[in-house]
Amino acid sequence: MKTYQPKTTPKTRLHRMVTTLRDEIDTGKRKQGEFIPSELNLCEQFELSRSSVRKGLETLVAEGYIVKVERVGTKVLGRPRTDAITLVFGIYSSLLDEVNLQELVNDFQLEYPNIRIEMVDHLFPNNRPAIISHTQAKGIDVLLTNAYHFETMEGAVQEASMLAPLERKEGIYPFLSSHFTKNGALLVQPFLFSPVILCYNKDHFREKGLSEPDSSWTWEEVRQAGKRLSNGSDRYGLYFHVLSDNRWPLFLLQNGVKFRKNGQGTYQLDDPNIKESLQYCMSLMNDRELFPAYLSESNTDVEALFLKQNVSMIVVTYNSLNALRGASFAYDIAPLPYYREPKTLLSVIGLAINRESKQQTAAKLFIDYMTSPKAQLSIRKQTLNIPALRSAAEWTGEEPIAGRPSRFHLFREIMPTFRFFTELGIPFSQFSIMRDELKFYWAGLDSLDNVLMQIEDKLT
Repeated sequence: MKTYQPKTTPKTRLHRMVTTLRDEIDTGKRKQGEFIPSELNLCEQFELSRSSVRKGLETLVAEGYIVKVERVGTKVLGRPRTDAITLVFGIYSSLLDEVNLQELVNDFQLEYPNIRIEMVDHLFPNNRPAIISHTQAKGIDVLLTNAYHFETMEGAVQEASMLAPLERKEGIYPFLSSHFTKNGALLVQPFLFSPVILCYNKDHFREKGLSEPDSSWTWEEVRQAGKRLSNGSDRYGLYFHVLSDNRWPLFLLQNGVKFRKNGQGTYQLDDPNIKESLQYCMSLMNDRELFPAYLSESNTDVEALFLKQNVSMIVVTYNSLNALRGASFAYDIAPLPYYREPKTLLSVIGLAINRESKQQTAAKLFIDYMTSPKAQLSIRKQTLNIPALRSAAEWTGEEPIAGRPSRFHLFREIMPTFRFFTELGIPFSQFSIMRDELKFYWAGLDSLDNVLMQIEDKLT
């Protein structure tokens, strides 16, 4: 089976260039008064276009690190003035592409020139002490976090919060804030959200004379349509990255599974609903008339297969749609098909402040800006993400970008089906334990009964 090796994107390479030059100046490797490499050299070093390099240099000029000398080059000014406030912003690097994060940060710095934002990759190990250690080591003031990582940081009610409380913002969808609340206090301001949905190639459906998916579709209807869309060699009807923690649990969620502990405080997985859910997922994956025998390493691989038109339907979130904007064919989205109950998992990303930060006032200004109508509407217009601010998410007007699905506002219709992973009754940190054991079942190397017994032992 082939694997697809995802490549770095222009925006991640641009982020690396800006971070590298900034770090070299901060550490003194590049001295005040010396000239940095030419634009052409930077293009070659970081595999960027000249316009991208110039954009990155403009960021460093705005931050006070460098100055452009006409007809000579770009000179190092040194570290910015000490009276400027620096906020260390812990990010998911994928959002550099998906949300135009650098542009939003640049806009904020234009409005607040005395606040400099330094973006760093934030790691989220599967335990709270390691997250705290990483946050302190990086000196992170403000951070992006999703619902899964929030649970790892703040899931234990008795532990003191590592995040500072925030004021609830009028206009943010209330159901997004509820998951980021602990002991009555809002600890994360919602920024973006997405349900898991179905994405499909409209041209393939037209070619076969098939009706497009709608909210009534079950997985069996997907199977039937998918087999007609497949050609048995280089095109298949359905694919998803089963190892994703918001893919395989969907079948548990849609079958009403609720993990419970027995009197001894251990999970019991010898449950017919659990078995039925996992067996059904496996039946889709093993259907060679429907699902390719392809080893995906991430959801990026799934998007690549879809863009190559090797698959007709994929399971995605809205943020994945950003990778499809350059598709050479017509595509659209539909509600996630269902098994027993029409439910889908909801992914939410929010902004939070490290309780130990010395720059909490500046951090709150930054969060207020990122969730302001201006910033949120920019996300709605310039990307395919759903902003957390209702007025921005539901904006209608002339679309400034190409490639937006005609059913983009579908999320409004399916809100009653949104569920957080907490409905399954098991901490997110246990998902990885379950997934690692289920790999043996999905690979056909062990029976489901044996795998569930192994999971019970490990959870205990």
